[in-house]
Amino acid sequence: MRRCMGLPGRMFSAASSRDLAGRSSSATRMPLCDRVRSASLDSWGLGTDSRDMTLTGRAGLPQRLRAPTTPLPAAAMQKEGAPVFLRYHQGSVRGVSFSPRIASMGMSRNINAVRFTSDGSRILAATTARRLAVIDVERGEQVMTYDNCAYDARERASLAADPICPNMAVCSSANGRGLTLFDLRMPLPLDFVYDLHDNAIRDLLFLHSSWPFVRSHQSTVLSLSAEGVCKVTTLDGRYLHGFEVGHGANSVEATPEAYGSGADDGFCSVVLVGGDAVSGYVPDVGVQERLREHGHESVWKVRYTSNGGLLYTACNRGVVRRYRRYPDRHKFLGEVLWHEANIQDMDLSPYDDYLITASKDRSVGVLPLGSPNHGWTEYCELS
Repeated sequence: MRRCMGLPGRMFSAASSRDLAGRSSSATRMPLCDRVRSASLDSWGLGTDSRDMTLTGRAGLPQRLRAPTTPLPAAAMQKEGAPVFLRYHQGSVRGVSFSPRIASMGMSRNINAVRFTSDGSRILAATTARRLAVIDVERGEQVMTYDNCAYDARERASLAADPICPNMAVCSSANGRGLTLFDLRMPLPLDFVYDLHDNAIRDLLFLHSSWPFVRSHQSTVLSLSAEGVCKVTTLDGRYLHGFEVGHGANSVEATPEAYGSGADDGFCSVVLVGGDAVSGYVPDVGVQERLREHGHESVWKVRYTSNGGLLYTACNRGVVRRYRRYPDRHKFLGEVLWHEANIQDMDLSPYDDYLITASKDRSVGVLPLGSPNHGWTEYCELS
Protein backbone atom coordinates (compact mmCIF):
# COMPACT_ATOMS: atom_id res chain seq x y z
CA MET A 1 0.00 0.00 0.00
CA ARG A 2 1.23 3.42 -0.89
CA ARG A 3 0.16 6.77 0.54
CA CYS A 4 0.35 10.15 -1.10
CA MET A 5 0.82 12.82 1.55
CA GLY A 6 0.18 16.34 0.40
CA LEU A 7 -2.62 18.84 0.56
CA PRO A 8 -5.40 17.98 2.98
CA GLY A 9 -8.13 17.16 0.49
CA ARG A 10 -7.67 13.73 -1.12
CA MET A 11 -9.65 11.01 -2.72
CA PHE A 12 -9.53 7.26 -2.30
CA SER A 13 -9.49 4.99 -5.29
CA ALA A 14 -9.05 1.27 -5.61
CA ALA A 15 -5.91 0.31 -7.47
CA SER A 16 -3.06 -2.12 -7.24
CA SER A 17 0.18 -0.62 -6.00
CA ARG A 18 2.00 -3.39 -7.81
CA ASP A 19 0.39 -2.35 -11.09
CA LEU A 20 1.15 1.32 -10.56
CA ALA A 21 4.79 0.67 -9.70
CA GLY A 22 5.44 -1.98 -12.31
CA ARG A 23 4.37 -0.25 -15.50
CA SER A 24 7.09 1.29 -17.62
CA SER A 25 5.19 3.23 -20.28
CA SER A 26 5.34 7.02 -20.25
CA ALA A 27 1.63 7.20 -19.47
CA THR A 28 2.11 5.35 -16.21
CA ARG A 29 5.34 7.04 -15.07
CA MET A 30 3.48 10.10 -13.91
CA PRO A 31 4.15 10.53 -10.19
CA LEU A 32 1.17 9.84 -8.00
CA CYS A 33 1.58 13.22 -6.32
CA ASP A 34 1.53 15.52 -9.36
CA ARG A 35 -0.71 18.49 -8.80
CA VAL A 36 -4.18 18.54 -10.26
CA ARG A 37 -5.44 21.85 -11.65
CA SER A 38 -8.77 21.89 -9.86
CA ALA A 39 -10.27 22.99 -6.58
CA SER A 40 -9.04 21.06 -3.57
CA LEU A 41 -11.18 18.13 -2.51
CA ASP A 42 -12.78 18.99 0.80
CA SER A 43 -14.01 15.44 1.22
CA TRP A 44 -12.42 12.13 0.45
CA GLY A 45 -13.99 9.49 -1.74
CA LEU A 46 -13.61 5.76 -1.51
CA GLY A 47 -13.57 3.46 -4.54
CA THR A 48 -13.40 -0.32 -4.42
CA ASP A 49 -12.69 -3.00 -6.96
CA SER A 50 -12.86 -6.77 -6.95
CA ARG A 51 -9.15 -7.26 -6.21
CA ASP A 52 -7.19 -5.11 -3.80
CA MET A 53 -6.77 -1.47 -2.85
CA THR A 54 -4.23 1.24 -2.33
CA LEU A 55 -4.53 4.88 -1.34
CA THR A 56 -4.36 7.39 -4.14
CA GLY A 57 -4.01 11.01 -3.07
CA ARG A 58 -5.79 13.95 -4.65
CA ALA A 59 -2.85 14.17 -7.00
CA GLY A 60 -3.14 10.54 -8.06
CA LEU A 61 -5.11 11.27 -11.20
CA PRO A 62 -2.75 9.92 -13.86
CA GLN A 63 -4.94 10.18 -16.91
CA ARG A 64 -7.88 12.15 -18.29
CA LEU A 65 -10.58 10.69 -20.51
CA ARG A 66 -12.86 12.68 -22.76
CA ALA A 67 -14.78 15.57 -21.28
CA PRO A 68 -18.25 16.66 -22.40
CA THR A 69 -18.01 18.18 -25.86
CA THR A 70 -21.56 19.55 -26.14
CA PRO A 71 -22.72 22.55 -24.14
CA LEU A 72 -25.00 21.80 -21.21
CA PRO A 73 -27.99 23.88 -20.15
CA ALA A 74 -27.44 25.97 -17.05
CA ALA A 75 -28.12 23.92 -13.94
CA ALA A 76 -27.83 25.62 -10.58
CA MET A 77 -25.32 28.42 -10.17
CA GLN A 78 -22.30 26.15 -10.43
CA LYS A 79 -19.24 26.14 -12.64
CA GLU A 80 -18.19 22.64 -13.53
CA GLY A 81 -14.73 21.38 -14.30
CA ALA A 82 -13.73 18.60 -16.65
CA PRO A 83 -14.18 15.05 -15.34
CA VAL A 84 -11.01 13.23 -14.27
CA PHE A 85 -10.67 9.46 -14.10
CA LEU A 86 -8.63 7.36 -11.67
CA ARG A 87 -7.27 4.52 -13.78
CA TYR A 88 -5.37 1.23 -13.44
CA HIS A 89 -7.73 -0.71 -11.16
CA GLN A 90 -7.26 -4.45 -11.58
CA GLY A 91 -10.99 -5.17 -11.84
CA SER A 92 -14.32 -3.42 -12.35
CA VAL A 93 -14.98 -0.80 -9.67
CA ARG A 94 -18.13 -1.68 -7.73
CA GLY A 95 -18.57 1.08 -5.18
CA VAL A 96 -17.66 4.62 -4.21
CA SER A 97 -18.48 6.80 -1.22
CA PHE A 98 -17.59 10.23 0.13
CA SER A 99 -16.57 10.72 3.76
CA PRO A 100 -18.38 13.32 5.89
CA ARG A 101 -14.91 14.24 7.17
CA ILE A 102 -11.33 14.05 5.94
CA ALA A 103 -10.12 10.49 6.27
CA SER A 104 -7.49 7.96 5.13
CA MET A 105 -7.35 4.20 5.03
CA GLY A 106 -6.29 1.01 3.30
CA MET A 107 -8.57 -1.87 2.34
CA SER A 108 -8.56 -5.55 1.51
CA ARG A 109 -9.71 -7.72 -1.38
CA ASN A 110 -12.98 -8.50 -3.14
CA ILE A 111 -15.07 -5.59 -1.89
CA ASN A 112 -18.51 -5.01 -3.42
CA ALA A 113 -19.90 -2.20 -1.23
CA VAL A 114 -18.44 0.62 0.88
CA ARG A 115 -19.97 3.20 3.21
CA PHE A 116 -18.70 5.70 5.75
CA THR A 117 -20.40 5.91 9.13
CA SER A 118 -22.20 9.20 9.73
CA ASP A 119 -19.39 10.59 11.90
CA GLY A 120 -16.77 9.73 9.26
CA SER A 121 -14.63 7.77 11.72
CA ARG A 122 -15.12 4.28 10.27
CA ILE A 123 -15.55 2.66 6.89
CA LEU A 124 -17.84 -0.31 6.34
CA ALA A 125 -16.89 -2.71 3.56
CA ALA A 126 -18.97 -5.69 2.45
CA THR A 127 -16.99 -8.42 0.70
CA THR A 128 -17.68 -11.35 -1.59
CA ALA A 129 -16.62 -13.64 1.27
CA ARG A 130 -19.93 -12.74 3.03
CA ARG A 131 -18.01 -10.61 5.50
CA LEU A 132 -18.50 -7.05 6.73
CA ALA A 133 -15.25 -5.32 7.68
CA VAL A 134 -15.02 -2.22 9.88
CA ILE A 135 -11.95 -0.03 9.28
CA ASP A 136 -10.76 2.80 11.47
CA VAL A 137 -10.26 5.85 9.27
CA GLU A 138 -7.45 7.53 11.20
CA ARG A 139 -5.27 4.46 11.67
CA GLY A 140 -6.24 2.67 8.46
CA GLU A 141 -6.64 -0.56 10.43
CA GLN A 142 -9.36 -3.17 10.37
CA VAL A 143 -10.88 -3.05 13.85
CA MET A 144 -13.68 -5.60 13.50
CA THR A 145 -15.18 -8.15 11.12
CA TYR A 146 -18.54 -9.89 10.99
CA ASP A 147 -18.50 -13.24 9.19
CA ASN A 148 -21.24 -15.01 7.20
CA CYS A 149 -23.58 -12.04 7.32
CA ALA A 150 -23.37 -10.23 3.95
CA TYR A 151 -24.57 -11.12 0.46
CA ASP A 152 -21.81 -12.26 -1.90
CA ALA A 153 -23.13 -10.39 -4.93
CA ARG A 154 -21.05 -10.18 -8.10
CA GLU A 155 -22.35 -6.64 -8.63
CA ARG A 156 -22.68 -3.82 -6.10
CA ALA A 157 -24.07 -5.13 -2.81
CA SER A 158 -26.60 -3.42 -0.51
CA LEU A 159 -25.13 -1.58 2.48
CA ALA A 160 -26.34 1.46 4.43
CA ALA A 161 -25.18 3.39 7.51
CA ASP A 162 -27.58 5.18 9.85
CA PRO A 163 -27.25 8.95 9.24
CA ILE A 164 -28.20 9.70 12.86
CA CYS A 165 -26.48 6.99 14.90
CA PRO A 166 -22.88 6.28 13.77
CA ASN A 167 -22.96 2.84 15.42
CA MET A 168 -25.85 1.40 13.39
CA ALA A 169 -25.60 -0.19 9.95
CA VAL A 170 -27.52 -2.66 7.81
CA CYS A 171 -26.70 -4.84 4.81
CA SER A 172 -28.48 -7.55 2.85
CA SER A 173 -28.21 -10.94 4.53
CA ALA A 174 -26.21 -13.92 3.31
CA ASN A 175 -29.01 -15.16 1.01
CA GLY A 176 -29.65 -11.65 -0.34
CA ARG A 177 -33.36 -11.55 0.55
CA GLY A 178 -33.18 -10.44 4.19
CA LEU A 179 -31.39 -7.92 6.38
CA THR A 180 -28.46 -8.10 8.78
CA LEU A 181 -28.34 -5.32 11.37
CA PHE A 182 -25.19 -4.22 13.16
CA ASP A 183 -24.38 -2.31 16.30
CA LEU A 184 -20.72 -1.55 15.64
CA ARG A 185 -20.01 -1.59 19.39
CA MET A 186 -20.89 -5.29 19.53
CA PRO A 187 -18.74 -8.22 18.33
CA LEU A 188 -21.67 -10.04 16.67
CA PRO A 189 -24.49 -8.86 14.39
CA LEU A 190 -27.33 -7.25 16.31
CA ASP A 191 -30.21 -8.98 14.52
CA PHE A 192 -31.28 -10.83 11.38
CA VAL A 193 -34.45 -10.30 9.35
CA TYR A 194 -34.98 -13.40 7.21
CA ASP A 195 -36.62 -13.53 3.76
CA LEU A 196 -38.05 -10.04 3.80
CA HIS A 197 -38.27 -10.12 -0.01
CA ASP A 198 -38.83 -12.87 -2.57
CA ASN A 199 -35.85 -11.70 -4.65
CA ALA A 200 -32.44 -10.26 -3.89
CA ILE A 201 -32.31 -6.85 -2.24
CA ARG A 202 -30.62 -4.33 -4.54
CA ASP A 203 -30.48 -1.22 -2.33
CA LEU A 204 -31.06 -0.03 1.23
CA LEU A 205 -31.91 3.39 2.64
CA PHE A 206 -32.44 4.81 6.12
CA LEU A 207 -35.56 7.01 6.03
CA HIS A 208 -35.99 10.27 7.94
CA SER A 209 -38.42 10.04 10.86
CA SER A 210 -40.66 12.73 9.31
CA TRP A 211 -42.06 10.37 6.64
CA PRO A 212 -45.69 9.51 7.48
CA PHE A 213 -45.31 5.74 7.58
CA VAL A 214 -42.31 5.94 9.92
CA ARG A 215 -44.53 7.19 12.76
CA SER A 216 -42.72 7.35 16.09
CA HIS A 217 -39.87 5.02 15.17
CA GLN A 218 -36.48 6.72 15.26
CA SER A 219 -34.77 4.57 12.62
CA THR A 220 -36.43 2.75 9.75
CA VAL A 221 -34.99 1.01 6.70
CA LEU A 222 -36.38 1.08 3.17
CA SER A 223 -35.32 -2.01 1.22
CA LEU A 224 -35.64 -2.37 -2.55
CA SER A 225 -35.74 -5.75 -4.27
CA ALA A 226 -34.73 -6.56 -7.83
CA GLU A 227 -38.34 -6.77 -9.07
CA GLY A 228 -39.16 -3.24 -7.84
CA VAL A 229 -40.82 -3.96 -4.48
CA CYS A 230 -40.06 -1.47 -1.69
CA LYS A 231 -40.67 -2.28 1.97
CA VAL A 232 -40.24 -0.01 4.99
CA THR A 233 -39.42 -1.84 8.22
CA THR A 234 -38.16 -1.03 11.68
CA LEU A 235 -34.70 -2.18 12.70
CA ASP A 236 -36.21 -5.25 14.34
CA GLY A 237 -38.09 -6.22 11.19
CA ARG A 238 -41.62 -4.90 11.84
CA TYR A 239 -43.37 -4.06 8.57
CA LEU A 240 -44.59 -0.45 8.26
CA HIS A 241 -45.25 0.27 4.58
CA GLY A 242 -44.71 -1.08 1.10
CA PHE A 243 -45.22 -0.24 -2.57
CA GLU A 244 -44.26 -1.47 -6.04
CA VAL A 245 -43.04 0.47 -9.06
CA GLY A 246 -43.79 -2.20 -11.65
CA HIS A 247 -40.34 -2.62 -13.18
CA GLY A 248 -36.91 -4.01 -12.37
CA ALA A 249 -34.98 -1.86 -9.90
CA ASN A 250 -31.42 -1.27 -8.71
CA SER A 251 -31.37 1.92 -6.62
CA VAL A 252 -33.59 3.94 -4.30
CA GLU A 253 -33.27 7.54 -3.09
CA ALA A 254 -35.50 9.88 -1.06
CA THR A 255 -35.59 13.66 -1.28
CA PRO A 256 -33.24 14.95 1.44
CA GLU A 257 -35.52 17.48 3.13
CA ALA A 258 -37.87 16.64 6.00
CA TYR A 259 -41.12 15.22 4.66
CA GLY A 260 -43.55 17.95 3.61
CA SER A 261 -41.18 20.82 4.43
CA GLY A 262 -41.35 22.08 0.83
CA ALA A 263 -45.14 21.91 0.54
CA ASP A 264 -45.54 25.69 0.82
CA ASP A 265 -43.47 26.03 -2.36
CA GLY A 266 -45.36 23.24 -4.11
CA PHE A 267 -42.69 20.55 -3.70
CA CYS A 268 -43.73 17.05 -2.70
CA SER A 269 -41.32 14.72 -0.94
CA VAL A 270 -40.54 11.83 -3.29
CA VAL A 271 -38.99 8.37 -3.16
CA LEU A 272 -37.19 7.71 -6.45
CA VAL A 273 -36.58 4.15 -7.67
CA GLY A 274 -34.11 3.63 -10.50
CA GLY A 275 -33.89 0.56 -12.71
CA ASP A 276 -35.58 -0.15 -16.03
CA ALA A 277 -37.09 3.33 -15.53
CA VAL A 278 -36.79 6.03 -12.88
CA SER A 279 -40.08 6.18 -10.96
CA GLY A 280 -41.14 8.82 -8.45
CA TYR A 281 -43.36 7.59 -5.60
CA VAL A 282 -45.37 10.00 -3.42
CA PRO A 283 -47.12 8.65 -0.28
CA ASP A 284 -50.93 8.58 -0.59
CA VAL A 285 -50.59 9.30 -4.33
CA GLY A 286 -48.50 6.48 -5.74
CA VAL A 287 -46.12 6.52 -8.69
CA GLN A 288 -46.63 9.92 -10.33
CA GLU A 289 -43.66 10.20 -12.70
CA ARG A 290 -41.34 8.07 -14.82
CA LEU A 291 -38.09 9.28 -16.36
CA ARG A 292 -36.99 7.43 -19.51
CA GLU A 293 -34.19 9.52 -21.00
CA HIS A 294 -31.83 6.57 -20.60
CA GLY A 295 -33.86 4.49 -23.07
CA HIS A 296 -33.43 0.75 -22.66
CA GLU A 297 -30.35 1.07 -20.44
CA SER A 298 -30.85 0.17 -16.79
CA VAL A 299 -30.25 2.87 -14.16
CA TRP A 300 -27.87 1.72 -11.41
CA LYS A 301 -27.78 4.72 -9.10
CA VAL A 302 -29.88 7.82 -8.37
CA ARG A 303 -28.69 10.63 -6.10
CA TYR A 304 -30.06 14.02 -5.05
CA THR A 305 -27.88 16.97 -4.13
CA SER A 306 -28.03 17.99 -0.47
CA ASN A 307 -30.84 20.51 -1.03
CA GLY A 308 -32.84 18.25 -3.35
CA GLY A 309 -32.68 20.72 -6.25
CA LEU A 310 -30.73 18.52 -8.67
CA LEU A 311 -30.92 14.81 -9.44
CA TYR A 312 -28.13 12.70 -10.97
CA THR A 313 -28.68 9.26 -12.49
CA ALA A 314 -26.04 6.72 -13.55
CA CYS A 315 -26.89 3.97 -15.99
CA ASN A 316 -25.49 1.24 -18.19
CA ARG A 317 -23.13 2.30 -20.99
CA GLY A 318 -21.47 4.64 -18.51
CA VAL A 319 -23.61 7.80 -18.73
CA VAL A 320 -24.45 10.20 -15.87
CA ARG A 321 -27.46 12.47 -16.48
CA ARG A 322 -28.64 15.52 -14.60
CA TYR A 323 -32.20 16.69 -13.86
CA ARG A 324 -33.69 19.81 -12.32
CA ARG A 325 -36.37 19.11 -9.73
CA TYR A 326 -39.63 21.05 -10.10
CA PRO A 327 -42.78 20.83 -7.94
CA ASP A 328 -44.49 18.39 -10.30
CA ARG A 329 -41.68 16.88 -12.37
CA HIS A 330 -37.96 16.46 -13.06
CA LYS A 331 -36.60 18.25 -16.13
CA PHE A 332 -33.74 16.63 -18.04
CA LEU A 333 -30.77 19.03 -18.33
CA GLY A 334 -28.14 16.97 -20.09
CA GLU A 335 -25.40 14.36 -19.84
CA VAL A 336 -22.48 15.34 -17.64
CA LEU A 337 -20.04 12.40 -17.59
CA TRP A 338 -19.26 9.30 -19.63
CA HIS A 339 -17.41 6.08 -18.83
CA GLU A 340 -16.33 3.43 -21.30
CA ALA A 341 -18.39 0.75 -19.51
CA ASN A 342 -21.34 0.46 -17.12
CA ILE A 343 -21.42 2.60 -13.98
CA GLN A 344 -22.09 0.55 -10.85
CA ASP A 345 -22.07 3.19 -8.12
CA MET A 346 -22.13 6.96 -7.68
CA ASP A 347 -21.88 9.41 -4.80
CA LEU A 348 -21.91 13.17 -4.17
CA SER A 349 -19.66 14.98 -1.71
CA PRO A 350 -21.45 16.46 1.34
CA TYR A 351 -21.19 20.02 -0.01
CA ASP A 352 -22.16 19.09 -3.60
CA ASP A 353 -18.81 20.17 -5.04
CA TYR A 354 -17.76 16.76 -6.46
CA LEU A 355 -19.44 13.77 -8.04
CA ILE A 356 -17.68 10.41 -8.05
CA THR A 357 -18.49 7.25 -10.03
CA ALA A 358 -17.38 3.61 -10.02
CA SER A 359 -17.33 1.76 -13.33
CA LYS A 360 -16.73 -1.62 -14.87
CA ASP A 361 -14.10 0.01 -17.08
CA ARG A 362 -11.81 -0.23 -14.02
CA SER A 363 -11.82 3.48 -13.30
CA VAL A 364 -13.24 5.97 -10.83
CA GLY A 365 -14.63 9.16 -12.36
CA VAL A 366 -14.35 12.48 -10.53
CA LEU A 367 -16.43 15.42 -11.77
CA PRO A 368 -15.95 18.87 -10.15
CA LEU A 369 -19.41 20.42 -9.88
CA GLY A 370 -18.30 23.87 -8.76
CA SER A 371 -17.84 25.67 -5.48
CA PRO A 372 -19.16 24.09 -2.25
CA ASN A 373 -22.79 24.96 -1.55
CA HIS A 374 -21.86 26.43 1.85
CA GLY A 375 -18.82 27.07 4.01
CA TRP A 376 -16.18 29.74 4.38
CA THR A 377 -15.29 32.01 1.46
CA GLU A 378 -12.70 34.78 1.28
CA TYR A 379 -12.34 37.98 -0.70
CA CYS A 380 -9.43 40.40 -0.82
CA GLU A 381 -8.19 43.35 -2.83
CA LEU A 382 -4.60 44.15 -3.67
CA SER A 383 -3.65 47.81 -4.01
